[in-house]
Amino acid sequence: MRLRPWIRSALAAMLPVLAIAASACDSTAPERDGSNNGQPRNPGIQIVGLNCNPSFDRKTAEERRVHDRIREQTGADVRIVFSDGGAGGPCRSKRNMMLSSGEQLDFAELSISEAVQAFNEGLILPLNGLLDKYGPNLKKNVVPEAFERATYEGNILGIPIENGLLTLNALQIRADWLAKLQLPIPKTVDEYEQVLKAFKERDPDGNGMPDTVPLAVASGSSFNMLESVLGPSFLPQAFWWWQDADGRLKPPELHPGYKAFLARLVDWNNKGYLWTDMLLSTTTKQQELIAGNRAGSVAATYSGTIVNAGEILRKTVPDYNYIPVVLEGAHGINRLPAAPIAYAVWVIFKKNADPATVMKYFDYQGTYEGSMLTWFGIEGDNYTTAPGGMVEFIAEDKTDLAKANYYAKYKTVYINWPGKPVWPINAWVSGEYNLKREQVNRLPRFEPIDSGVFYDMTKWESYPKLNDLNAYLNEQKVRVYNGEIPVDSWDGIMERWLDMGGRQLIDDRNRQYAAAADRQRLR
Repeated sequence: MRLRPWIRSALAAMLPVLAIAASACDSTAPERDGSNNGQPRNPGIQIVGLNCNPSFDRKTAEERRVHDRIREQTGADVRIVFSDGGAGGPCRSKRNMMLSSGEQLDFAELSISEAVQAFNEGLILPLNGLLDKYGPNLKKNVVPEAFERATYEGNILGIPIENGLLTLNALQIRADWLAKLQLPIPKTVDEYEQVLKAFKERDPDGNGMPDTVPLAVASGSSFNMLESVLGPSFLPQAFWWWQDADGRLKPPELHPGYKAFLARLVDWNNKGYLWTDMLLSTTTKQQELIAGNRAGSVAATYSGTIVNAGEILRKTVPDYNYIPVVLEGAHGINRLPAAPIAYAVWVIFKKNADPATVMKYFDYQGTYEGSMLTWFGIEGDNYTTAPGGMVEFIAEDKTDLAKANYYAKYKTVYINWPGKPVWPINAWVSGEYNLKREQVNRLPRFEPIDSGVFYDMTKWESYPKLNDLNAYLNEQKVRVYNGEIPVDSWDGIMERWLDMGGRQLIDDRNRQYAAAADRQRLR
């Protein structure tokens, strides 16, 4: 069972902003010798960070100049070590190896749950005192809610990476197709079903062929994305755990509304409204379907209809338009889960750390000047600023970040600066990101009951059974969806799940939830 629904898949799809702060192996240190107008260079204090995105390592003169500017401003001689494989296993293994071997590692990005575990293991420093002494810009410009999210039992675990989105996933519908078929934007699940029928039968793409797909998915695990986007129409806490009449948290699959959700999906699948390749589709195939002008509606992250999809589709259908909506259901919450203000933090390790210098480096990025320097480089050297504060690179391609001579290598802190574009590269994709962000952020949303609780699953008696419990439920969902077993068998499926260890899982989660609630009351 996915204990944190939609977050992981959405996170994986979250674009440049979170990728900037996502961290990855072995780059050479920038030049630190020589002189500055005949004066000896201040060598600074070397600090070492881990970054999980080796594409940021350009090894250019512009990169060295950014390094030197940071040293001038903060006294930090920053060296970034890179690890291949993204922020998952390989980078985590690299981090653990550096820490266990005694190799210098002062700072790295951790998810908040990882940071809680690292704090409990005594690996990282609480930053309260360091922020008071060396972090005035961070305290001024990072929103308080982000620091609250990064606080565990009164300890600030790290510098939060602000999320630019209030809502991550949504159902997106082709508004231009609705207009062509003279249909209103659906407000309810039943009205949406009529849209699906029209998209299937009335040739909205106008090519005379029955090739349109009424409902597809993009960006993430297909069935999980359907749960995330349509769950709010059927369930009292969308696809988060809910409280029964006795106040006990239970998984969404145990709510009667989940069986109603399954029944509707099965019905739509039987009517041909769902993409036949949905469950086995890859990200590439999902993007190709959208780019080919075939997807009438898409369950996706906010950016799922843009990257490698919308940017291709617009060449043949310039006025295409996906709009995000929330559908009202008879028994659902009819609001989307609010995205956490921060998913991850930059922590300072106890071992090998020069905490003051690391904090000064972080705090410099708490200024707009430092933020732009570490993100895009030196203005006039690596980029220029177009109207509206949008960035254009001084490179072969003005808007292709892959061809920039410097991009994000030294970026850790991310702040949503008021009045500034969240994605400031002067390209069509960034413009669409900013627009879609505004659209999804306007949708109605709610805070899940236990969204701020940090669950340490390693302490659960059910922990050894979690993989089996997850696998069983995922398998049964697919079998029901495909019509192999009837929807009415769902109650029996959940009884078996409870017997397999689900009851213990519910007890474990409720125990930690109650403890967290007690700590909150004592503050």
